Amino acid sequence: MRRILRTELRRGTAPWAAAAMCGAGVWMLAVHPEDWGGRWAGLVNYLRTSLLILCALMVAAGVWQAGRERRRGIDEMVNSTPRPGWQPILVAWLAVTLAGTVGVLVAFAGAAVLVARVATYPGDGWWWTLLVGVLALGAATAGGMCVGRLVRLRLAAPVAGLAAYLALAILTYWDSKSAVWLAPVQVAQAAYQVVPGRVVAWQAGWLLALTVALLALAARRWLAAALAGVLAMGVAVPIVTGPGPNRLLTDPDAVALVCTDSGPQVCVARIHAFLLDEVTPHVQPFLARLDGIPGAPDRAVDDAARPVDQPQAPGDGTIWLHLDQQSTARGGLARLDWLDADLRAVTRLHCSSGAGLREIRQQVHLTSGLADAWLLQLPPSPEVPIDWLYALPMPAQRAWFADYLRAAAGCDEAALIRLGQPR
Repeated sequence: MRRILRTELRRGTAPWAAAAMCGAGVWMLAVHPEDWGGRWAGLVNYLRTSLLILCALMVAAGVWQAGRERRRGIDEMVNSTPRPGWQPILVAWLAVTLAGTVGVLVAFAGAAVLVARVATYPGDGWWWTLLVGVLALGAATAGGMCVGRLVRLRLAAPVAGLAAYLALAILTYWDSKSAVWLAPVQVAQAAYQVVPGRVVAWQAGWLLALTVALLALAARRWLAAALAGVLAMGVAVPIVTGPGPNRLLTDPDAVALVCTDSGPQVCVARIHAFLLDEVTPHVQPFLARLDGIPGAPDRAVDDAARPVDQPQAPGDGTIWLHLDQQSTARGGLARLDWLDADLRAVTRLHCSSGAGLREIRQQVHLTSGLADAWLLQLPPSPEVPIDWLYALPMPAQRAWFADYLRAAAGCDEAALIRLGQPR
């Protein structure tokens, strides 16, 4: 069997599967570095997200491998020998699975080197998340082998791959139900959120039982397939009756605050601490500009550390920074304009125009634009003629901004309109 395995790894579908999976992995990583940059858990979670594409490719590879054996008359050769018929199927499956998995891991190993340079929180549960991802690749290959053995069509490989992609997409984005855990794909999960250990264990058991059932079907071992199928359904029951993905807990160590030692306070979650040196020089000048203004925030904090039951209320003294999608592949800050959007929350109007007149709404939002421009120190423009405000002494500018915050918090349209008129 070892000789056959080595032959399959060198000359079969396996080398092509390895190349395709490595290329797909690199492409997936390059498309969305903000999902994984600088975070071990983020990298592994993104591998699980990528399974939407990678599993479909493994299904197609498994179908092609089974079809290749049929086209070369391997079935007849196996039937003419005393060797059990399931052994060649197992070897072919193992070769494609190993090759595809190695291809993916090579791509993600390159990303891991980049993460290791800057990561500030190692975490301790991402190994199990990675294991489930590897098991999923094996299950996908087994599914492809089963289809390839039962369906004798040359187009079976691309059709099966597309069908697997659609099925996984439907199941994965059905994210309000516990049944989503039956799919190995993991989306919309922050790097600091933790999937319960029992769910991960049930996922691993489900994928193992499913793999055995599919391989038994491919080998036409009906009794073994039935037993493994019953086991798979039994493991699926606690998964679909367990907690849904919208109730994930937060890792308290990952969101422990790391703060600046001097100047206005800027705090980020420990898992995002590699961004602190770039976030601080951009945010602290804004906090310094607001220092001492009544009603203005006096600190900026990573939203990852905000308790779930605590709303982002205006006037709570905090600017909440959204850093989940703010990392480059090398661990740098991705978008300064996204930080500016978080800072603009200070001046955001949280009420609508009660009068409903277009002219009043325009005047109110003109004042809001003046407050934005003053906070971000933007130059005057035809849309935001703030030159008259900049012409005032700084104490008068700060008093104007304090009046704006008070009027915005109280939805005082008359005061907002008055503040927008040049003095």
